Amino acid sequence: MSREIIHFLNKLHRGVLICGGFALFMLLGALLLMLPFAQSGTRSISFIDALFMSVSIVSVTGMSMFDLGRDFSLAGQLIILFLMQVGGLGIMTIMAMVSISTGRKIRLQERLLIRDSFNLQSPSGMVMLVKKIILWTFTVELISGVLLSVYFCFKFGLKGIYFGLWYAVSSFTTCGLDLIGENIGFPGMAADSFVSTVIVVTMFLGGVGFLALDDVIRHRKWSKLSFNTKFVFTLEFILILSGVIVFYLLEGDNPATLGRLGTLEKWQSAFFMSLSSRLAGFAVFDIHSMMNPTVLVVMMFMFIGGAPVSTGGGIRTTTMGLLILSMFAWIRGRREVVIFHKQIDPGCLVKASNVFTLAMILTFFTAFLIFLLEPADFNFENALFESVSAFSTVGFSMGLTGEWNTSCKIVLIVAMYIGRIGVMTLAIAFAGHHNRLMKYPKENVVIG
Repeated sequence: MSREIIHFLNKLHRGVLICGGFALFMLLGALLLMLPFAQSGTRSISFIDALFMSVSIVSVTGMSMFDLGRDFSLAGQLIILFLMQVGGLGIMTIMAMVSISTGRKIRLQERLLIRDSFNLQSPSGMVMLVKKIILWTFTVELISGVLLSVYFCFKFGLKGIYFGLWYAVSSFTTCGLDLIGENIGFPGMAADSFVSTVIVVTMFLGGVGFLALDDVIRHRKWSKLSFNTKFVFTLEFILILSGVIVFYLLEGDNPATLGRLGTLEKWQSAFFMSLSSRLAGFAVFDIHSMMNPTVLVVMMFMFIGGAPVSTGGGIRTTTMGLLILSMFAWIRGRREVVIFHKQIDPGCLVKASNVFTLAMILTFFTAFLIFLLEPADFNFENALFESVSAFSTVGFSMGLTGEWNTSCKIVLIVAMYIGRIGVMTLAIAFAGHHNRLMKYPKENVVIG
């Protein structure tokens, strides 16, 4: 029986296996969260709510309709922490980690699965990549957890160690789940310069990508870095700086957000929100109170997301970067897209365009279904904001998460699931792989 199952799985496309692996793990997470010992008994948890929560955690979105510190027991919180860690690392990375730790050789099929889960080109070096990812993850989380524990221990005693670990994992995986809750006030704590700095650095390391981090550690000099690493860090610098300026200028005089803070605190909070709006979904102020232009910019940042091979979501920074470079090249009448004295492969531009288009369609369709299935008269802006947040796996919420009906929850579950596996993996899973020998004549289409 086991051989027949293995034979059947080997016949499936690798993209289908990746999609199926995430789906099964999310279902397992929902079942674990429904167990009596995982709940504190303050409220009943239906299967749909448990599934929504599990998908939100494994997809590292962080949308929650629960007060985690109140509605879940310690065992339930540890389950959530485990799901969050696995979601950040990825199913294939965890499976490879288990194989490596038990001394079993990683087969070619597994190497290809790891390659496809990260949307890389070559299966070579996958075992070393997995080892580095695991080492980086636990090293950053350990250092961040120790630093945050020092702060939280002064406030909560020994329980602060647990809080420090929680927020280290939640920041690095860009899940952004809050354990302290509104009653104690995490936004006020995150406004502290020490906590803010640690969380911002942790979020950045999680969202910039494992390949870029490894390249920086190995070479250390800008001139020796790979093209991809230079491109990723250049885009990060532009996006972070743009976000800081936008938040400071648009929200600096808003008394409900940054207006009540001093100048230094405004810049600090603007920097925090610039990163968080693309990655983790932590907030240092009530996002309901943001100005409409800021809300629009935040939706754009959420849609862009983090760097490739990172714990962040969205269409990825490199996708947006290539599209903008292609646009400028077209405006200037150039056929080639050149950056850092290198010409971009036209195939990458086509791929970026397709990812952007498919992501736009799926996000639009998610919002359309929300408006269609939700009978309540929700604000258009808020519902659209939640749809973008779910698909981009950022987790910012306008407070509607607990108010959705069952149909809308299912729509958002699917959106978060697709956002986690990525539109590239989704396309790979269901694409045909037949080489067409017949060539057709070319024709021009009138555009614009």
